[in-house]
Amino acid sequence: MGRRRLRALFYGLIFCGVTFYCCFLGFLLVKIRELKHKNTATSFNFIDTTKETWRHRGVTSNNHGCNKVSNNPYGLLNLFTTISLKPLWQNVSFCDKTYVFSAFYHSEDLISIITTTTRKSLLDRNVQYQCRFFNELSPNALITCNETIVKRKAMPENRGKRYSAAFYTCPLPKSTRPYAVSLSTDHCKSPSNILPIVYPQQQQRKFTVCVSPLNYRYSKAYELVEMIEFNRILGADYFVFYNYSTDSNVDRVLEYYKEQGLVEVLKWNLPMKVDTWPKKKEPVEIHYFAQLAALNDCLYRNMYLSKYVVFQDLDEFIIPKKHLTWSDMMEALPKGSGAYIFRCFFFRKEWPDTTKNFEGKDKAQKYKMNTLLKQKRESKVLGKSHRSKYIVDPKQIDTVGIHNIWRYRSGTKAHFVDPEFARMHHYRDWLNPNDANTGVEDNRTMVYRNELLQNTVHAWEMLKDVPLGPISHTDS
Repeated sequence: MGRRRLRALFYGLIFCGVTFYCCFLGFLLVKIRELKHKNTATSFNFIDTTKETWRHRGVTSNNHGCNKVSNNPYGLLNLFTTISLKPLWQNVSFCDKTYVFSAFYHSEDLISIITTTTRKSLLDRNVQYQCRFFNELSPNALITCNETIVKRKAMPENRGKRYSAAFYTCPLPKSTRPYAVSLSTDHCKSPSNILPIVYPQQQQRKFTVCVSPLNYRYSKAYELVEMIEFNRILGADYFVFYNYSTDSNVDRVLEYYKEQGLVEVLKWNLPMKVDTWPKKKEPVEIHYFAQLAALNDCLYRNMYLSKYVVFQDLDEFIIPKKHLTWSDMMEALPKGSGAYIFRCFFFRKEWPDTTKNFEGKDKAQKYKMNTLLKQKRESKVLGKSHRSKYIVDPKQIDTVGIHNIWRYRSGTKAHFVDPEFARMHHYRDWLNPNDANTGVEDNRTMVYRNELLQNTVHAWEMLKDVPLGPISHTDS
C-alpha cells in the first residue's frame, strides 16, 4: 500500500513538473514574440558605439582590438526591438568607419543607401560589403544575404575632410519586395544596422522644400517662421528639416508646424566631429554637418511624393519676377529640364532697414521680417552656379550638390533661369567695412506684404509665449 502511494506521489510530481515546464515554455515563447513585434518607435537618436552599449547587444572584441558583432541571438533581437522606424545614424561595424542613415528603392531594382564614410573605407577593396534583406522588422524574417559586391560612390564636395557623404548601392533580390536592408562587412552573420526601405509612393504634393541641417543650437525662431510663411505663399506644400542642434524656442515652432502637417523633422545626430561655435582646435571630420548627405536624403525621400523639390536655406527665397507663385513660374519655364537653377542676389542684413513707411511696418519690425525691411541688395550678379539654388524634378536627378546638380539621370540637363525672370534672394550678414558696395533698391518682395504680414502675425499669436530669438547662452 505504501509502495502504491509512493508511486502515485512520484507520478504526480512528474505530472506537475511537466505541466510547470510547459506553462513556463509557453510564457517564454509569448514574451519572445512580444519582443519581436513590440512597437519599435522607441526614442533612440543613433546606435551608440560605446563599448558598454555594444556589450549588451552581442558585441565582442577580437585579438586585434577591433570589435565585431557576435552571433548572440539576444543581441540581434535587441537590435530589432530598440531601433526606431524613423531614420537614424547606425554604424556598419567597429572595424569600418561607415555609418548608414536611410535606404531607397530605385526603378532599376537597386537599393541606394545614404552613408557617411571615410576615404579609406570608400577605396579599400579588401573590405567587401554585403546587403542583407528582411521581410519585416524581425530577426527571423531574413530573405537573403546578397553576396554581390556593393557599389560605393562618393558624393562630391568633401572639402578635404575625413568623412564624405556617399551612396552604397546593392541589387534587390529577384521577385522580392523586402521591408528592410542591412549593410554588413562580416559575410552577413549578424547585422549591426537595419534600414527600412523607402519605396515609391503616389505623388502627394507639388512643392517640397529641403533645408540644410539646423545647427549651432539654432534659435532664430523669427527667421524660421518668416521662412515657412513666405514660402507657403510662394507655393510650398511641405518642409523637411534635419535637426542637429536647435534651441527650445525653435523646437516649439517646428512642433507647431508639424501639428499642421506642414513640416517633417529628422534627427541628424552625426557620430563624428562636426563644426562648433566658438571653433575648437580639434579637426572637423565632415563638411558642414554632412550637408550633402542631408540634401540627397531629402531628394530621394521625396522623389515620388513631390512633383518638384526646392533646395534652399533658411535665409534664402526663390522669388519670381514675372509671376507671383512658383506654380505659375514653373508653367512658364521651358519644359524637359531636370533642374532649374536660380542666380543669387545678396541682401545685406547689416544695411539699414528701408526708410519707406508702409502699412504694417511696426509688425515687420516687431517680428524681425528681413524680407520686408531689407530692400537693398548688392548690385553684382553672381555666376550661374556660384551660390545658386535650384528647383528640381526629383525623378530626373541622381545627385544634388550645395549650389548645383552633380549627376543627372539620362536625357536631362539644367536650365539656368534668367535673373530678370526669377532670382534667389539671400539675406545675410557681410561685415566688411572696406566694401564700397552701396547697393541698389529692390522691393520685389513688397508685392507679398499684406498676406505675409497677416500670416506671420497669426503664427506668432499662436506662438505668443515663444521667444523670437536669437537666444544667448553663457556655456556656448
